[in-house]
Amino acid sequence: MSVKYKINEPVSAYQFIELLNSSTLGKRRPVDDRACIKGMISNSNLTVSAWYGEKLIGISRCMTDFHYACYLSDLAVSEVHQKSGVSKELQRLTQKQHSCSSR
Repeated sequence: MSVKYKINEPVSAYQFIELLNSSTLGKRRPVDDRACIKGMISNSNLTVSAWYGEKLIGISRCMTDFHYACYLSDLAVSEVHQKSGVSKELQRLTQKQHSCSSR
């Protein structure tokens, strides 16, 4: 089975918390505050996610104007899948979403 990447695929608060806890970001994010996590994921206007089957294994979570500026607030990959190129691909696909990025 290969990793599939999706743009703005719905991610539940539970899936996001599970990913954060399986990555190094869980210690630095409010994973015990479900309402906050739900707000973080639902109010991001760009997410690029990595899936292994039905399991979320990586995410790039951003705020962007889709033309020039993009603030990448979270880049998380489960520790099991780190060092396999998932993070680089999430970053590449995030950058590709900007119409001015190729200029």
